Parts: sequence; C-alpha cells; structure tokens
Amino acid sequence: MSSITSAAAMKLLDVRLKHAGSIITSAIGEFSTSGVQEIACLRAGGTIDLYRIVITNVSSDGDDDDEEDEEEVQTTLKLLKRIETRSTLRSLTAIRISGSKKDVILVGADGGCLSLIAFDTAASASNNKSDASVTYKLLHCPTFGKSGCRRDTPGQYLASDPRGGRAVMIASTEKRKLVYVLNRDSGGNITIASPLEAHRPRTVVFDLVGVDNGFDNPIFASLEVQYPEYEDAVLAERKEKKEKEDHDKMEVKGGRDVELGQHGDGYTKQLAYYELDLGLNHVSRRWATSTIRSACCLAAIPGGLDGPSGVLVGGEDYIEYLREGMTLPPSSNGESKVTPKRLICAIPRRELHPKSKGVLITTISVLRQKKGKFFALAQSELGDVYKVSLQMSKEDKTVVTHMTICLLDTLPVGNGLNISKLALLFVPAEFGDHGLYQFDAIDIEDSAVKF
Repeated sequence: MSSITSAAAMKLLDVRLKHAGSIITSAIGEFSTSGVQEIACLRAGGTIDLYRIVITNVSSDGDDDDEEDEEEVQTTLKLLKRIETRSTLRSLTAIRISGSKKDVILVGADGGCLSLIAFDTAASASNNKSDASVTYKLLHCPTFGKSGCRRDTPGQYLASDPRGGRAVMIASTEKRKLVYVLNRDSGGNITIASPLEAHRPRTVVFDLVGVDNGFDNPIFASLEVQYPEYEDAVLAERKEKKEKEDHDKMEVKGGRDVELGQHGDGYTKQLAYYELDLGLNHVSRRWATSTIRSACCLAAIPGGLDGPSGVLVGGEDYIEYLREGMTLPPSSNGESKVTPKRLICAIPRRELHPKSKGVLITTISVLRQKKGKFFALAQSELGDVYKVSLQMSKEDKTVVTHMTICLLDTLPVGNGLNISKLALLFVPAEFGDHGLYQFDAIDIEDSAVKF
C-alpha cells in the first residue's frame, strides 16, 4: 500500500550541473596558511571559492646535450575549497584580527546576516602541504535585518578597519549603516559585539571603505548623496519660480527648465567620515566634504607610520586625493580667495577617444610595500590600467604635495584589482574571462608621460 506524502514534507533541492563563472567580488590575503597568498572569490551562483597562488619551476631540456636545462616558471591558481551557500552573495572583505597570523573573510548576502568565516588547513598523514585539505568554520552569523536584497537592508557594502581589524561597517544602498566591534576573549576566540547604528536618512551610498589612520579610533569613509526630504515640494517651488521669470530671457539664453533630480542637478556628492569611538562605544559623522559629481569608487591610502592616510576618489576623467581637513577648491568665477589643498589629477586619455565623452574610473586598489612605500592601480571602463603615485613632503611625511598618474597597460575590464606581494595581478570579471598577470616592471614614472 503506497503512502501519500504531504506537501509539508516535500522539499526541493536545486543542484547546478555547472558552476557560474562570473565573479562578483574578490579579496586577497592569507586565509588557510600563514605566509601563503590566497584569493577568496564570490561567484554569482552563490559559491565562495578559495584559490591559492602556486608558483612552480618546470625544467625544459635544451636541443643540445651540452646545454643546461632551462627552468620555466609557471604560475597557476589552485582551487582549495568551494562553499555552497545557496544564497545571493553581495559583498566580501578580508580582515585580520589583532594577534592573528591569518585572515578571515566577512560576507554579506541576502539572508539579512553578516557571516564571519575562517579557513584552516588539516594536514594529512604524509605531512605534505600539497596533500593538505582546507576546511572552513562559520565563526559568527549575527542577524540584523530582513532577508532579500532590499535597498534599506545592509549588505551591499562592506568595509573593515585596516589596522588590527577592530571593527567592520556594513551598509545598505540607502539610509542604514551598522558597525560591529570585533575583539578576542580570554580564550583567544574572536568575539563580535552588538551592532552600533550610524543611519542617515535620505542618503544613497555609492561606495564604502575603511580609512587607515594608525591606531586611533576606526574611521570609515562613505561616498554618498543626500536627497531632499520633500522632493515634490521642492519641485513645485522650483516650477513656481520659473513661471515668474521672464519668458523672453529664457528663450534668449536658450535655457530649458530642468527638474530637480534630473541629471543629478541639485544634489551634492560627498565624502563622509564615520568615526567609531571605542571609549564611548558610539558612531558619529565626523567630517564631510564635497567631491566630483561623477565619483563612484574609493580606495584607502596607508596611514600612521606607513603613509599620509586619506582616500583616493575615482570619477570621470579624474582621480582625487582627499583627507580630513582639506579645504574646498576655489569657485569657477574666481571669487574665492581660499588656496585649494586637495589634489585632483586628470587621467591619460586615448588619442582617438571623443573629447565630449568622458572616461570613468571603475575600480582602484592600493598595495602597501615595505619601508612605508605604496602605490595604487586604477582601471577605467575601457580597460586601461593606470598607476597612481603620491609624493609626500620631505619635511612632513603626512602631507601629500604631488600626484602622478601613468598609463601601465590595457587589460580586459574587471570588477576588481587584486595585487599580490608576489608581483602578480588578479583581475576578476563579471562578464568574460578572469586574468592572472605578472608584473615585469612597476617603476615606470621616469619613462612614462606624467599627468
């Protein structure tokens, strides 16, 4: 006699025949083994992949017996672990907690929670590193909102404190921002505190990054726009004023009444600093300044003893360097007497590119070198990769005096630039093939055209 299965007991499980190839975002660090560079990727199908950069020497026999064998260096990415989350992944960042030798990853997804994942290597009986298997452990998964990719649910943007991993900020596309404080207990286990709110109503976020300011209070930089509270009322008031103006003057000027909000008119894009006071356990909006209207991406500059701190802001045709305390540039009519202290530099343009069309910078990445040296790489929407260098004052290393942008190469367009300490560049792509490139030379300022 056959039994009838109720609808409540029936469960469906989707199993993919082939994993998705597009990568949403990626991060580079030392996740499973200390001292070994690895890359964590979020794929569109809801999987987290961990790759290891493997460099091997392959000997090739020469034509003559007397000639010595030539060694060729092969660089590959080896898949160590694949985690099936069965969710929509949104953001990823790597963080190293103070006192740890390895990095952990923080993942934001559509489940309304923040996932803290750690990888570990379990050595086999032969004690061979190549035979070691990588395992993962979900350390924490605090819930903060509703499920689904909503514009007011945090998870779209994720940033960590570069200095010691003391805190992490997770933000939504609009309004909501949460800050989690990370620490260790007496047993050495990673702990995560209750979230602190840093909400700002009627604010649309474009990018989020952690600012390196040494061992002072953690600071997060947000690229955001705040729109009016009553937009309909502002539009009606603007229309009323325009109707009172002389119609003949508007025709002479060739003017056309553009509504507020159309083409971005009336809105100011700002770079804002949010500071976490570890003593008071409170988050406040510390500083804000206006930036270029087309700004869309941020990158943090090393601070403390390693650099001047601040952020690079990428936009259309320009890259701007900003840090707290910089004054606004003078107005276009020349009435302002304030000497600008901020730095803004134009990017190299192609000779045949139309002058009326700008070139947008889509991603910026910074590599911290030894002895306080660093450089940044930026990629445009056309695939051109630029090297950005900052020159500090000889008297005060925290003051930036010049910025240089040089064309490095042209690569397929990616959604990130992962620079390894092994002189390698990994470019993940959402549409197309991913690439792993080797640097031949990076000191190109002397031979390249400066901007």
